[in-house]
Amino acid sequence: MKKKLYSIICLCSLISIILCACGKKEQGNPIRLPAREDIVSIGVSDGDRYAISPNTEAEASEFIDEFLSMLMDMEITSQQSINDVPVNKDSITININCIGTAGTTLFYYVDKGIEYIEQPYQGIYKPTSDLGDCITKMLDSADNTPATITFQATVIESSDSSILAEPVSGSLELDSADQFSIPNIDGLELQADDKIEIKYNGEILESYPVQLGKVYSIKIIGKAEGYQTDLSSQEGQWDLIPMVMINGKLYMDTGNEVTEKDRTASIDGKITSEVDGSEQPKEDNQSNFGTGYEYQFSEHEGLIEIHINDKWFVFATREALANDTLVVE
Repeated sequence: MKKKLYSIICLCSLISIILCACGKKEQGNPIRLPAREDIVSIGVSDGDRYAISPNTEAEASEFIDEFLSMLMDMEITSQQSINDVPVNKDSITININCIGTAGTTLFYYVDKGIEYIEQPYQGIYKPTSDLGDCITKMLDSADNTPATITFQATVIESSDSSILAEPVSGSLELDSADQFSIPNIDGLELQADDKIEIKYNGEILESYPVQLGKVYSIKIIGKAEGYQTDLSSQEGQWDLIPMVMINGKLYMDTGNEVTEKDRTASIDGKITSEVDGSEQPKEDNQSNFGTGYEYQFSEHEGLIEIHINDKWFVFATREALANDTLVVE
């Protein structure tokens, strides 16, 4: 009798263990975030509006700390993330932007009245309502003008549908990654070493090669062979790269634009004569792309800046290019 009772007790214990194991949900992976010292800003976008964390150092630091604290305070769910973006959900993109390393992309959405944060292929989490309120306030404070960021890059390879390119030296995008995969939205015919200018909404997605949130336009600013430029407002092919002679030195177009600089200093000179685009200038203040353009000497040796169609472009001597002294402000 005792033996039979013992067997019944053991059987009940085993059933209880099995039921508990079946009822227990497997916990997902914790969220993965960049190191705090690498993070420079946090941006959110609902597709129409784009807002970014404060740009003053003190306010930005406080905001980023609070935002990260809310992300670290989320409940880990057992749900899995198996796609690049949430499927069949109206989501808000969160970009954690970094210097020196690729940032992190997260997605915020509401499903059946419950708020979620999803990190692709890592996990799905339940944030506190404070995080949703913060995101809403950021978007409400944004104006309706889409953010437009411009950078230049060198083509590595391209097809009818996509372009693989490396940001030029000195660009903030190069701090994020050395290769960007960009949709060839205009079907441009490109080859390796062509120079292009990309306008996008400022979102850099977490992938490799890195992808951009929304690309507005891509423009060819330099061809590897048979240079093409729009500097003289004429879409034309040049046998030689645009160049100018000043004080006996040849300065060549780098394809880089100076966008922020105090121009109160006096003009140093003007291009007064020209030769054909297939020729090199042979005398001072002569170019192979037109006349009437004013210029200023740069504070950097071997560089000048030429005013063309309301923009300032950097030209450099061969020595400056060879020594990699090009600096764009």
